[in-house]
Order: sequence, then structure tokens, then C-alpha cells
Amino acid sequence: MTTYKASVVPHSFAFGFYRQGWWSWLIGSAFFFGEIGAGLFLVSLLTVQPLGMLIGYLIVVVGKNLAHLMYLGRPERFWRAAMRPDRSWIARGIWAVGIFAVTGFVVLLPYLFGSEWQLTGWAQSVVFVLAGLSALFIMFYDGFVMNFSPAIPFWHTNLLPLLCLTYATLGGVTLSLALSELTGTTTAYGNMLLQFEYALLVTNFVLLAVYLYRMSRSLPAAQETVRSLLTGPYAAVFIGLVIILGLVGTIILASLHLWQGALWLVVAIAVTELTGDFALLMVLLKSGLFSTQAPPTS
Repeated sequence: MTTYKASVVPHSFAFGFYRQGWWSWLIGSAFFFGEIGAGLFLVSLLTVQPLGMLIGYLIVVVGKNLAHLMYLGRPERFWRAAMRPDRSWIARGIWAVGIFAVTGFVVLLPYLFGSEWQLTGWAQSVVFVLAGLSALFIMFYDGFVMNFSPAIPFWHTNLLPLLCLTYATLGGVTLSLALSELTGTTTAYGNMLLQFEYALLVTNFVLLAVYLYRMSRSLPAAQETVRSLLTGPYAAVFIGLVIILGLVGTIILASLHLWQGALWLVVAIAVTELTGDFALLMVLLKSGLFSTQAPPTS
């Protein structure tokens, strides 16, 4: 009986694993803008930082939506993707972004145009809650979009939405701290956010380790993806940018900043963390392998 060793192949008509090629840098950019923008908005909303809310809002509404529309090719038909939110995570995401765009703008009105635009009573509470919940949903729903189908085993795990959420939160906290220092504003939550950033950096490292361990014991396509991330073609990006620069480098720079409060360190911390965040999204998309196509044995 002849046996075959599966390998990565260039197309679906060959025997072995083949990569998904539909989602690339535009979708990765849309995911990235959505996660860090919503994360910054939510953190700023809870700590009452108007500038952070505005920047986070613009990153989502302009950056995320523009990347999605560029990816579609026929943006005038985007409304079709919003159909059937009861079945589609993409449709749920579109509705969440729409609710966020409206409620987030209402929250920002008094900061942009004066206190006469400030809502009061139950209306203020409802808008505040809807803006916060829609931002929270945007932070993790991309993970559910990716893991919804079992065709790519490495994505088919509930750890992926959790990883998206923790990375989005880390990005929001990092940007919030950077904006506070760069603008010279102080907040009563500064020390708490700093401790939260350290905790999130460690949490993300542990989550990535658990993720890789579970996938290394999953289906062959997931095992091959783990190999490509640790020793294969994506190892330089994953280990170099995601782990060493994005996590370890950020921890080192944040520790240095405690001893020397230089502004360049604030910028460097934001750059290293966000670089690791974007690199992770890209390697997750690029390394995705469909389940094995194998020839019959004889």
C-alpha cells in the first residue's frame, strides 16, 4: 500500500494542503483598524478621554470601512452583506459598525459642538451603553468571522475571538496611555491602565502559547500551520515581530519608561505593540490552510 506525506500545494486541484488566498492585507487592515479603533474608543469612553474617543471613532468609521469597501470591489453592493444577521457574522459586524457610527457620534457631540448637545437621563445612558457594547462587539467579532467555518482548522477555535479581544484591548490601552502622555493630560485611571497593559501583555503571550499548543494537537492542517509559524516560512514574522517585538519588546520599553519618562519611549511602545498586533493578524490570515486533500490509497 502506497502512503503519501501531505505538503502545501499551490492550488486546490493538487493533493495536500493549500492556502486560502482570498483574505489578505486589505482584510487584515480592516480587522486591525476595527480592533484598535474600537479598543481605543471603549477605553477612552470608560476613562472619559474625549480625544481618544474621537480618534478611535475615526479609525473604525473611516479606516475599517474604507479597507472593507476597497476589498469588496463593488462597494455599492455592500448592503447585501448586511442581510441575514441571524446567520452571518459578517452581517452582524456590519450592523454593529452602523450602531457604533451613530451612537459614537452622539456621544462625541457635546465634546465637538458644546454642552447644549449633551443628552440627559435615560437617553444618555442608552446611547452610552449602545456605543460601548457595539465597540466591544467590533473588538472580537472578526475572530468569529474567521472561526465560523471549519474549512481552515487553525481558525476553528473559540480561542481566536478571545485573542482578538485581548489584543484589541491591549491596543486601546496602549494608545490611550500614549495620547495622555503626548498631550500632557492626566487621568485618574493612568496607573490602573499601566498595570492593565502589563497584565494584557502577559495574557496575550500565554494565550498565544495555549493556542499553538492546542492547534499542534488538532487536525493535520492546523499542525502544519503551527509548524509554518514556528519553523517555516512565517517564523520570522511570527517570532520576530509578534513575539519578540510586539510582546517582549513592548514589556522592555514599558519598563524603561517607568525609570525614564521620555516621550520617544511612549511613541516606541505604541509602535512596537501595534506592529505586533498587525503582524499577528497578517500571519493568521496568510498561514491559513484548508484541510488536507489526499489521494486514494491502494
